[in-house]
Amino acid sequence: MVRIAISSDNHLDVNQVDPRAALEMQAQYPLGRGVQYYFYAGDLFNDFTQTRQYMATLRERLADRVQVYYIAGNHDLLQHAPYTLTENLADPGYLHRHYVDLPGTNWRVIGNNGWYDYGFSAYRDDPSAVRQWKRVYWLDSEIDQPGDDQERMDTVLHQVATQLTAARDAGKRVLFLTHFAPGTNYWPHVRRRCGRPGRNVSTR
Repeated sequence: MVRIAISSDNHLDVNQVDPRAALEMQAQYPLGRGVQYYFYAGDLFNDFTQTRQYMATLRERLADRVQVYYIAGNHDLLQHAPYTLTENLADPGYLHRHYVDLPGTNWRVIGNNGWYDYGFSAYRDDPSAVRQWKRVYWLDSEIDQPGDDQERMDTVLHQVATQLTAARDAGKRVLFLTHFAPGTNYWPHVRRRCGRPGRNVSTR
């Protein structure tokens, strides 16, 4: 049996947590519970360089005992995260657009940072209104991307469809690791509270 652990959204800098202490805790948790694979689903720092360095140190700390993989969340993408880098980073632990097959099982873990097209918003059919709202309220407006949110989401959907098709063709069952919940059907406990952009609820 393969045992995995998944976590996300530590926000170490925002929460003023000592990274060295946090790393030691994150190393000891899987070691003490017989975990072979640890997946981190984004939002470690507000800086992709810090996230990469932290995860590299954690991978080195756990070495051959626990395999560590991560993807980026919107906070990780705020600084030092040009689009071309975050889409194409050659890092053995970075699971975006990659996958890992869990040995001795029929399971494949597929990673994609994801995105959202604001389809949960009442302004989902008015991209100009979404852009205006993002400029005023939403930190994601600082994230580097070559097109608008709809175009980025289309790219994500194509990437994911390609990987899911490959998994199906390989006869694999899938665990999908992503950071974003792009529709209200993924978080029904706040669905009724979502309306106009200024009133939308973020789960992050």
